[in-house]
Amino acid sequence: MESRNILTQYLPFDDQPQVPILQQITSQAISGLSAVQACFRWIFELGIQPDMPFYMQKNLALINRASFTSLILALPVSFLLLLVGFNHAFSLLVSTTIILCLILTLNRARQVEWSLAIFAFFPAATITGYALVELTSGGLSDTLSYILVRQGLCFSLLLPVIIYGYDKARRGIVSGLVSFIFLAFDVAVQKWSGAQFANPAGIRYSLFSLLSLIQLVGLAGCVLYMQSYTLRHEQQVRSTSDKMRRLAIRDGMTGLFNHSFIEGLIGDAINRSRRSGDALSLLMIDVDNFKGINDRHGHNTGDEVLVQLARLLQVNKRSTDYLGRWGGDELILLLTDTDLQGASTVAEKLRQIVHHHVFGTDLHLTISLGASEYSPQDTLSGLIGRADANLYRAKRAGRNRLECS
Repeated sequence: MESRNILTQYLPFDDQPQVPILQQITSQAISGLSAVQACFRWIFELGIQPDMPFYMQKNLALINRASFTSLILALPVSFLLLLVGFNHAFSLLVSTTIILCLILTLNRARQVEWSLAIFAFFPAATITGYALVELTSGGLSDTLSYILVRQGLCFSLLLPVIIYGYDKARRGIVSGLVSFIFLAFDVAVQKWSGAQFANPAGIRYSLFSLLSLIQLVGLAGCVLYMQSYTLRHEQQVRSTSDKMRRLAIRDGMTGLFNHSFIEGLIGDAINRSRRSGDALSLLMIDVDNFKGINDRHGHNTGDEVLVQLARLLQVNKRSTDYLGRWGGDELILLLTDTDLQGASTVAEKLRQIVHHHVFGTDLHLTISLGASEYSPQDTLSGLIGRADANLYRAKRAGRNRLECS
């Protein structure tokens, strides 16, 4: 107690800031940060749709980020260009700002093809146009500045390859167009600059142009190779993911919904029926004397018969119903918007189809069915259990028949 009195002499707690004020400041700072993050997220996701190919989503994300970042850097970069001797830096700033805003607007309006085209070729067009203007006006007077501009054009011409490289139909056209633009720039420079850059860096101009073109083609080839590798990897990942998803919900042998998934579907249907009052019924289906088929013809034949039966029922069921394998040779059919009378009609139709179908070369079989209709007091296990009980009643009554309740 004495030590606390000594401590309070040096730490006047009454004079300390109130915790609620700090909490309010922190809360406001967090809210402001969340708002900024939400704004950035909105800008970065402009035009991106979930059903787009993954490379289109990546390209649009790249465009949005690069355009937004370029808008922020446009003003300071224009001052740097003025410092190094550019005579038209302000015009470059204005035109760049307009084009970048147009790109973001097109993405917002989901005109992604136009946005991709403008973003892909605008940097190269800008560098080419303003380099020629600077050459004719004397703003690009030394060889080093010219070589830097030329390198900037080389790297900007990789953008069309990055944007369209995933599309095999456009890859060759874009690559040829990129090379043509680079060579056209050389011709224009020789025409507009006269002898000013006829021998850049002590290298013959034709050799210099060839080396630059080889550099561009080599970099473009690396980009295309990485894109092809990425595309193959993405396809493998998606294929594996689809297989895993299929294994999670499908029976490996018949391809029907497996036990756990069809059970979940029945549970969801019960909940919807409970809310809406729509009718709901269930059919349990079992192959008659299936053990005898296995004993006489072998388990391979029995499995093939079960696969054929699953396909036969799948083709002849209604598109709004769900067929699954419950276990062994027992199948289950969920009938939506169907009362017990409608379920009986469907069951009789399926029974007749199976009865007259020839399995394999010369094998006939029959099925027994049990039907139940959902009632408000039913649970999942109660609805399934009643259909299962009716199925065994059908088997005890002579098989190849339907029992319902």
